[in-house]
Parts: sequence; C-alpha cells; structure tokens
Amino acid sequence: MSTASGMTGRPANLEILAPDFRVDSAVVREAADRHWYAKTQLGPAILTYEDCLAFLHDRRFVQASTGHLAEQGITTGPLAELWAAWLLNIDGGDHHRLRRLVAPGFSPAGADALRVRMREIVDGLLDGLAGTGRCEFISAFADHYPPRVIFDLLGIPAAEHEQFLRYGSALAKLIGYDVVTHHDEIAAAILGIDELIDRLVDERTRTPGEDLLSKLVGAGDGDDRLTRAEIRALASIMVFAGQDSTRCSLGNALTLFAEHPDQWALLAERPELAAAAVDEVLRVRAVCPIIWRQAAEDLEYKDLRLSAGERVWLLVGHGQLYDADGRPDPFDITAEHRPHLNFGHGTHFCLGAALARAELAEALPLLARRMPDLALDGTPVRRPELAGFVGVEHLPIRFTALPA
Repeated sequence: MSTASGMTGRPANLEILAPDFRVDSAVVREAADRHWYAKTQLGPAILTYEDCLAFLHDRRFVQASTGHLAEQGITTGPLAELWAAWLLNIDGGDHHRLRRLVAPGFSPAGADALRVRMREIVDGLLDGLAGTGRCEFISAFADHYPPRVIFDLLGIPAAEHEQFLRYGSALAKLIGYDVVTHHDEIAAAILGIDELIDRLVDERTRTPGEDLLSKLVGAGDGDDRLTRAEIRALASIMVFAGQDSTRCSLGNALTLFAEHPDQWALLAERPELAAAAVDEVLRVRAVCPIIWRQAAEDLEYKDLRLSAGERVWLLVGHGQLYDADGRPDPFDITAEHRPHLNFGHGTHFCLGAALARAELAEALPLLARRMPDLALDGTPVRRPELAGFVGVEHLPIRFTALPA
C-alpha cells in the first residue's frame, strides 16, 4: 500500500454499491496502491488513514447524511422529519446546543456505573448457552444484550422491551439505500415509539428517577431546555443506534476471534486486555467502515477539487488496517496500533462511544472465558458496507460446552 502521498497512478473506479463490496478487499487495496482516493458512482472515496483523518478534522466539510432520504425521493412526512431531527444530521449552533445539553448523560462515569449490570446480563444469557456447545450467536446473544443495557440506561419498563425492540429494528432501515421499500414499516415504528416516549416522558416529568430519560427531561442550561420533539429524537436514535451498533460489533468480534483462536484464548486468560481488545476489533472489523462527509464550499484538497454540496466517502475501515508506513497491521490485542476512526472525530465524535466501549469490554472477556475453543460452525452472513452499522446478521458458532 502507498504511503501518505498515496499517488502512484490515476484514481481507480470502485463499485461502492455492489452487493459484495468490502472496504477490506483486495480491490480496495489495489486502488489505494494507485492513488489516495478512488472514484465511485456516489463520489470520491478516500482510502488512506491520514487523508480520512484530515477530512474528519477539516471544517470545510459537514455531515453528508442530510440528503440521504431526499436522494431516495423522501422529502416530507415522518421519515424525513425524524431524519432531520437526529443529532448525526445536525450541524452548527443547533448541534453544539444539543450536545451541550445531553453530554452529561453520556459520560464515561455514567457508562461505568452500568458495568456491574452489564456483567449480570452477560452471565444470565450465557447460563442458557454454555452447556450447549453451539448456537447462532446473533439471535442467542447479540440480539438481547445491547438492548437490555439501553433499556436499563433509559429506564424503559420491562413490559415495553419487546415493542421497543421491534421499533428499533424498523428504525435501523432508515440508514440503508432501500428505505422506500420499508417506508410504511418505518413510519409505523416512528408513530409507535413517539407515543411510548411521550408517555414515559410524562411519567418522568411527574416522578423523575436516576435513568437517562429523566436526565433528558431535566436537562437544561439556564432557560434552555430540550423540547419534547428533541427528547423524542434523542431517545429514538438511542433505541436504534445503541442496540444495533453494539450488536454488530459483537458479531464482528466473535467472527474475528474465531479466525484468531490464539487471541481468544489470550483474552480469556488476561481479561485486563478487554479495552485493548475492543479497540482492536473496531480497528480491524469496523462497524462503521465508511463515513460520509459533504463539502460546505468549493474547495481543493491535494489534487481533488470538490464543489459545494459534493460528498466524499471516507473508507476508514480500509485505512486503519495499515500502519504508518503503509504495511498491513495484523489483529493483535497486545500490540500498539494507530487509533481507529470508527467513532469519528471532532464535532461529530460518537456521543455513545463510552457506553459502547464499556458494553463490549464487559462482554468479551466473559464470552472468552465461558465459551472456549470458539470456531465458526457455518458461513456468517454479513450486511452490505453501506447498510449503516456493518456486521453479521447470522453467525453460527461452536465452542467447548461448559456446565451452566
């Protein structure tokens, strides 16, 4: 792979919308060997770590996701309204205001306070699996663990869990490129989740608790308060992103560790490596392998000219596979690596990063200890790279059965 200049030839063409497109493929590496960016049917794809990082920090770029639904013909109605209200699609003063009001609820200390509960959930789920010796990991574990953490964080009553799960699964389809196909399902989910959140907000207004939803209701800075619509938008994206991102990361982690059994055994022996293992999984098997950005003005970067409104696609999941000298950087939970870019950088750094890291760091060592000799028991089924959060949808595994 080329070094920082990334220029040994003309930009290649990448079929970024192809069903089998992968940022960690040989095709992308060949493109990066030729040039620091490639051409795609959606706009330039940035291929090197250094250039992805530069674009994330460059204030001439803003979020590119705002036009995502409009490009699919959806410009009005509940889907368009919710999409515009989600924090990831807001820039400028409104973005800073919302982050200022809600950031205290997403602090590392808040995530750490849930770690005991996270371990209880993991152990409870594994009690039903450890004696079996095989399972389909997504439906048996990953579908259940992250949502239960989110529900505890928000203070969602147990009676509402299944409904929130269904709504979260429907909202996840907003990220893809076939939203029109799922329009009615998503619209119904938006209506349903708004009604549930409104009822819970009314309850927290009368009787606040220690949960995050109570903190959102009470969030304020002087006379500045979150509106009901803002609380709905924040809670809905948490129900979707909070469960789906960690769910995908868990599937990615188990797939990756099955390919590296020595690292799985090491994590079982040395649980203090949990935090490093989380970051290494996110680096090598990115849950957000592609990040969108949009030029806010006409600009030039190196030999690339962009017009205002033009999008770029940051293939961070490719760039972070290589070290500073352009050499492949293999999966190793004990080694030093360049920081991964999964959570973004700068203004739009992921608000839930501390919670996601804590969830994964509590789960992975327990899984390694209680599911030794991990191996694939079939072919994993993976989402497309442009599906938002990227992970496996179906993951059959086997392991040495231990007494429950």
